[in-house]
Amino acid sequence: MERLLQRNVGFFFLVVLGFTVLGFFPSYFSRFPAFTGYDWAFHVHAAIGLTWIGMLIAQAFLIRAKRFRTHRALGKASYVVMPLLLASFFLMARAQYHKNLLVHHLSETDALAVLSRTGLPDVVYIGILYALGIAYRRRPDWHMRFFTGIGLIMLGPGLGRFALANLPPQIAGAVLGLTFLVLPLVWLVFDLRQKKSPIPLLTYLGMALCAATMQGQGQSAWWQAVAGFVAAKAF
Repeated sequence: MERLLQRNVGFFFLVVLGFTVLGFFPSYFSRFPAFTGYDWAFHVHAAIGLTWIGMLIAQAFLIRAKRFRTHRALGKASYVVMPLLLASFFLMARAQYHKNLLVHHLSETDALAVLSRTGLPDVVYIGILYALGIAYRRRPDWHMRFFTGIGLIMLGPGLGRFALANLPPQIAGAVLGLTFLVLPLVWLVFDLRQKKSPIPLLTYLGMALCAATMQGQGQSAWWQAVAGFVAAKAF
């Protein structure tokens, strides 16, 4: 079964790419080539994000084709692409913060609250999963699970936008809960039954629960203090 997962994880990353395009098509891709309303930070984030998803797809299919040397060589490029991706999340959060203040005329409190749902937490989640994936690159089962966790996080924005735009809210919520919590939990149970370590999937599920909890923490005193500090020093 493990071999089956490793051979077919590339198709999941193709799904990530598909929903990224579908989810962002109405608000972003359909505005090509003018992209009215978006500044350079959004374009940088889109370009690097698509590059990273493309790398996930390529790496998975290289493993499927048993081209391990090419897989390792391309993996070294992630040492450059991943820091750029994390920086692009930060830049996007900064741009959205200023847009919310200057264009949408949100209060400072509300603009800081939005940061709890976009940009800043993703830097932490993806950064941790990537570091663990690289640290355990010689353990293929752990390596695949950590990078699949990154894929799930990257899937979130596109699938979320697509589901909320095309499905009733209660069905969209169920689809998102099934995708980001229930299916990884089922995978965890399967791993336990196969006597595999639960650590990679528990790590992802812990982050998924943190992300779900953060949805309601934007107005909290602790988040306002943390985000306010970041905005004052780096935005």
